[in-house]
Amino acid sequence: RLTDFKAFVRLPEARKSIVMIAAVFAAHFAAYTYLTPLIHEAGIPLAAVTVLLLAYGAIGFASNLVASRFLENNLKATLFASKISLAIPFLLLPVLLIFPKFETVLILLWAVAWGALPLCLNTWHRSIETEHSEAAAAMFTFTAQVAIAVGSSLGGAIVDHFGLRANFWMSALIVLLSAFYLATHRKAE
Repeated sequence: RLTDFKAFVRLPEARKSIVMIAAVFAAHFAAYTYLTPLIHEAGIPLAAVTVLLLAYGAIGFASNLVASRFLENNLKATLFASKISLAIPFLLLPVLLIFPKFETVLILLWAVAWGALPLCLNTWHRSIETEHSEAAAAMFTFTAQVAIAVGSSLGGAIVDHFGLRANFWMSALIVLLSAFYLATHRKAE
């Protein structure tokens, strides 16, 4: 029911979570949409791109499984570490283009971070005390989907006007701001 969504969004914790979800998903997809062109600039052979992206997927899957073990003990620390692990490749990939091996390592670090982040963000979101858990779950999905579209579009605009490197640095800035917010955040009692 629409009233459940309204009630959920009125909660300060819900609004903060929605902003964090939107920021991370938008930043990730702004960058990920343009990962292949960056890989080509780094001189990684076309044949290796498929293998690299397959490894990215496998590592992301494994990271999701491993992150679930850490969430119970310290959700905030796991979420923070995942955000920082995502920001590092965004910052360094455009700088280290002349070192394809470092590029590969950074892309795989990105996979580790992204494998954990949706799970961490969803767990954080669902930890909000509310009578409207179905609305909370739907809001997570809605926010993530909108952020994917906005992030990809924003990434395209940044690439068109400022270049590939600027897009990755903008993504890093968004993730770092989100990590700073998390570090300074205190859940409402």
